[in-house]
Amino acid sequence: MKDHKKDYFYNAAWLTIITLFEVWIVGTNLDRIAMVTILIAFTVTKMMLVALIYMHLRYETKLLRRLIVLPIPLALFFLWGVVYDLSFNWTI
Repeated sequence: MKDHKKDYFYNAAWLTIITLFEVWIVGTNLDRIAMVTILIAFTVTKMMLVALIYMHLRYETKLLRRLIVLPIPLALFFLWGVVYDLSFNWTI
């Protein structure tokens, strides 16, 4: 059986790098819509890395992988609806 410690280490390194980019992007002076778009892309990437490596989906059958990926378009549709709230300034 293959030792997966190397895979876990590389995945953790990539997750750390992506998280550092997310923190850096929030500190920049980007347009709000561009920032949210980039952060959503990073979030989906991190979600897929965690699912493939830590949940061992990379080794599952194609049918199971497709069933798990099916809700992603629905989540993106929900996020598209949330984008309309970007122009509103939330104050407490």
